[in-house]
Amino acid sequence: SLTQFALGATIGTAVLGRRIGPRRAALAGGLLGTLPDLDVFLPFDGPIDSFVEHRGWTHSLFVHALLAIPIGEGLWRLFRARAPDLSRQRVWGAVLLILTTHALLDWTTTYGTRILWPLSDVPYALSWIFIIDPLYTLPLLVAVLGALIVGARWRGATRAASVALLLSTAYLGWTGLAQQIGEAKVRQALEAGGVMPEQVTMIPMPFNSLLWRGIAIDGDRYVNVYRSVLDSRREAPLHAHPRNLVFDTALDDYPPPQRVEAFSNGNYAYRRDGEDILISDLRMGVTPDYVFTFRVGSAVRVPSPSNAATSRTE
Repeated sequence: SLTQFALGATIGTAVLGRRIGPRRAALAGGLLGTLPDLDVFLPFDGPIDSFVEHRGWTHSLFVHALLAIPIGEGLWRLFRARAPDLSRQRVWGAVLLILTTHALLDWTTTYGTRILWPLSDVPYALSWIFIIDPLYTLPLLVAVLGALIVGARWRGATRAASVALLLSTAYLGWTGLAQQIGEAKVRQALEAGGVMPEQVTMIPMPFNSLLWRGIAIDGDRYVNVYRSVLDSRREAPLHAHPRNLVFDTALDDYPPPQRVEAFSNGNYAYRRDGEDILISDLRMGVTPDYVFTFRVGSAVRVPSPSNAATSRTE
């Protein structure tokens, strides 16, 4: 939310700051920049639905295009008395830019974003950048704090906002390149270790773009590979963990875990904790502490005909 506020505020300052003042432009832009994330307050049927439906229709580029007109019209009417030369089209365009850049920035993270809803219900995720990366956010924060604190007395506020957007966007482009470098090194290590995975997903490690984790799905196991873009070695440790797909088969007709499987794009694993059957999205967190883990069943001990205890999944 801080990064999205800073991004929206910086765009607002760059586009509208000269006409309505840097402080008003930053506040309006920042509030608009957080608007799509208010979907966290929508009612959902349960924690799994809340997990997979976040970044849904409120992050759609088509919805943003529709909302830009009424929201932009409202802002134009609000500010036109103070800025008679403020054009309606400029305000509409600023609103559209702020909303769509929110969705596009979310798209570059690991958490899936339905940017093409309702044409597509696919949660797209480029996984270029960690959800908090200081090198992306800091230039935006400097520009925003200057606009909010100094206000109209800072004659260079709009120019500083434009420079901050250029720096942050350039860094975001670097993260996409860094991901490709990291993936090449992960695949080298997997090949050297004799692993031929079904798929490889690259995840940025917290707060940086130099260290990456590759998740290699290999049947009933997944393999974590940690590589730096600065690492020149061909080999690297391979950390293999079970996916326990026997529980996947047992729960095949139960919708909640199937929703997690689909949302994670195949990057999921089951595990047993006592009698609880848990499913985790492997993309967020590290083994065994994954951020999104859900109880989806129980392994109940029942007597067999031979009086030996057996397990049954419910």
